[in-house]
Amino acid sequence: MGIEDKVNAAISHDLRVYARRRWPLANDKFRKDRLADLLKLSARRIKSLYEGESTAVIREHEAEAVRRLLGRAEANRNDLQDLAERIARLEAALLHGDEDFNRYQVDALRKASGR
Repeated sequence: MGIEDKVNAAISHDLRVYARRRWPLANDKFRKDRLADLLKLSARRIKSLYEGESTAVIREHEAEAVRRLLGRAEANRNDLQDLAERIARLEAALLHGDEDFNRYQVDALRKASGR
């Protein structure tokens, strides 16, 4: 297996993983159409790359477009993870609470209720 075959296999794998995560309920034809639109490649070209055809040699601009596409997906996953961590910190702060924060209001309610 030469270097070109390894590159083709890696690109094919990356495209498949991206497409399956992005459109989990869609079929491969839909996924290839969407990838062709996103990468601005012809349907035949994306089919060759997606299926890892041995005759398909990826060009530099195509490899760069795939890297950008995968980079955006990774950045989105990181943003989602950061957001989840922030929500967890805020929820923990809300649950912990500050006893003195509402102390005067709680004391007034206790007096009013006769406790």
